[in-house]
Amino acid sequence: MRERMRAGNITKLLAVAVFALGFATCASADITWTFNDVTFCYDCGGTANNDITATSWFTTDNSADTITGYDITVEGTNTQADNEYTPGDSASYFGPPEFLSTDTTHLDFYDFASNQNLDFYLAAPGITSAGGTVTLLAGDDGETSSSTIACAGCATLVSGSVTGSTVPEPKLGAFLLIGLAGLGFFARRKFANSPA
Repeated sequence: MRERMRAGNITKLLAVAVFALGFATCASADITWTFNDVTFCYDCGGTANNDITATSWFTTDNSADTITGYDITVEGTNTQADNEYTPGDSASYFGPPEFLSTDTTHLDFYDFASNQNLDFYLAAPGITSAGGTVTLLAGDDGETSSSTIACAGCATLVSGSVTGSTVPEPKLGAFLLIGLAGLGFFARRKFANSPA
């Protein structure tokens, strides 16, 4: 009898530990940011001739102050042969590099192979751990460095935004399955050992 109570307590403790570990893992998930109708024009006559593809994205850590991954493609008439920005051929950073500080309303990508860059200026509060939709700022159409632009040639923003959402890490599902399997195993043993 005492052994059954002990096994039952161990089962409960394991279940609580697995669920707690699963939710702790979920809380540390990256935030995925996607682009919404981001268009640019070059020598603007009101016609957009560049955009960022709808499949483009970047991720930040859960505190939203470090870029953890990205794959951004610019398409249209004002691009060079290499128009995709990935960690393999480019650099990413928050804030103007000359200030050596994090400014989550300013996000830059620089492609070493093509010498092109993307500068994104975002409405306050910018990139945050809360995610949500943040408007990109046209600024003064590229007259100063506080405008959203796509270079070379520096096409300026017509419109667009980014939307951030957290995606639970796959580990959560694995931990939950292990916990449920453990519960099933102990329950089966309990019923198998109980008198008829």
